Amino acid sequence: MKCHYCDREAVVRLPYAKLNLCREHFAEYLLRKLERSVERYKMFGRGSKVVVGVSGGKDSVTLTKLLSESGLAKLLVVHVNLSIGEYSRISVETVRRFSVEHGLDYLIVDLSEYGISIPELVAKTRRSPCSVCGMVKRYVLNALTLDLGYDALATAHHADDMAVYIVKSFLLQDYDQLYKISPVNYEVPGLAARKIKPLYEFYEFEIETFAKLYGLPFVSVKCPFKHAGWLERYVRELLDKAEEESPGFKISLLRSHARRTLSMRSAEQAKPKACASCGLISSGTECSFCRFTRRALGQPMGLVVRRWIIEQAAASGTRRVTGTPPSSVG
Repeated sequence: MKCHYCDREAVVRLPYAKLNLCREHFAEYLLRKLERSVERYKMFGRGSKVVVGVSGGKDSVTLTKLLSESGLAKLLVVHVNLSIGEYSRISVETVRRFSVEHGLDYLIVDLSEYGISIPELVAKTRRSPCSVCGMVKRYVLNALTLDLGYDALATAHHADDMAVYIVKSFLLQDYDQLYKISPVNYEVPGLAARKIKPLYEFYEFEIETFAKLYGLPFVSVKCPFKHAGWLERYVRELLDKAEEESPGFKISLLRSHARRTLSMRSAEQAKPKACASCGLISSGTECSFCRFTRRALGQPMGLVVRRWIIEQAAASGTRRVTGTPPSSVG
């Protein structure tokens, strides 16, 4: 097959766009797609400061590469070290290598000295590893974005996952979660950072193809705790079949969902509350992170995390930063 735009051989076919593209035009297409998504959903203004949560996997690495190439924002790569043995070691080194190779500012958050590690927290509670992991990362990234004065927090959720989450939440009648599945979750000044998903309309095969074509370093091994339930597997299979029958189905679903969610305000945002322990957004007296760490570790750890962030920012005079706990800053 020839590229739709030139005589070079095509390396990828995009059924939903009816395009065959060579390596160079594929990269250009994805870059334009990213820029259109940022503009369509009004994610941030040109020249904004954006934190990018980078796990080291193909999705977050590709997102960071495209955002960097676009020049739309000043980026800070942030990796939360979850202390999951060899998996976390590989992830940290991958993020460090990628950031250095691309000249990006980066911060690696490691709070294991305070017992904030997934294995330790899971061992002390009955919560599933995935739910604990998600809660910790959400808290740390939100706090860091606010306390370092950045305009938005970008994560690498893509179309295939977003479509599954939408259908799954609808089937479970979880309307609070349905609202949060949006390309943009608006900021609540002083309490919650603006959260954006620039890959909201990107298919996973596009992301993986780009990462491999351009030799981006990424973690290919799966997290040992990762688990998909039967409902999620069923919904994914159903949506993949629908996409096969009607290319572009998932994007149509996502755009329709976004039109509704972006015109609404959640109850949490309409009546924001501040956590009594750390001061960040909460649905009750205490946020889920402080409440959970109080039970697991004997004290709420929100302020510990926020103080670490402020101290680390003050102590780091270099462009690239590797985080250390407060006790060794200095």
